[in-house]
Amino acid sequence: MLVRWAFLGRVPYLEALALQHAAAERVRRGGEGTLLLLEHPPTITLGRHADPAHLRLPAAEYQRRNIPVIRVKRGGDVTYHGPGQLVGYPVVSLEAMKLAVPAWVRANAESLIDFLATQDVAARWSDAHPGVWVGDDKIAAVGFHIERRVSTHGFALNLGPDIGGFDTIVPCGLRHRGVTSLARFRVPPPPLVQAATEVARRLAQRLGWQLVERSAAEVLSDLASTDGSCHAMLAS
Repeated sequence: MLVRWAFLGRVPYLEALALQHAAAERVRRGGEGTLLLLEHPPTITLGRHADPAHLRLPAAEYQRRNIPVIRVKRGGDVTYHGPGQLVGYPVVSLEAMKLAVPAWVRANAESLIDFLATQDVAARWSDAHPGVWVGDDKIAAVGFHIERRVSTHGFALNLGPDIGGFDTIVPCGLRHRGVTSLARFRVPPPPLVQAATEVARRLAQRLGWQLVERSAAEVLSDLASTDGSCHAMLAS
């Protein structure tokens, strides 16, 4: 399977969501897959079945701190995104890969585990509490939305974010578990763009993708031709 990928830098959450929708439409039309790797400004997202009680602050306080709180279609509960966190959105056809959803989720998680092993961090997947864990602390959240066998949303790997951002929520609804980052084991952690490249390669190796690297501008231009709502991003 041909998958083009790009590191986009810092992208507001709703803009990245529009890019995913455009990439998914491209796949449904028979086009290649797209892997978007990026980071977000401080943002909180709630999955399909997230409990609003897992937001620790009143709505007005999130607004005061300029932290958007967004309900999305992915699986999972509530999570925090912020600078220093590598976010991956692989938008591909599970039908073309002949993969069931559980195998798809595990392949993404195992690719992150493979990357962390190269950083001398032993991580594991948990079926009981889906995600990538180091001891009792989560280092990567994983949550997808599958529609007509096309995957959107993805994973968030904590390289060196401000862990204090997670204090504003009950991460993934787990009150007695912690959150960690690669920066706690390796100082400094690898730059975001380097980690993005290595994670992309491990996904390709595990899933049999033929990766084609594109610049951010090229990917945005391609997706804008699929979905006109992406045009505004090209001008920003």
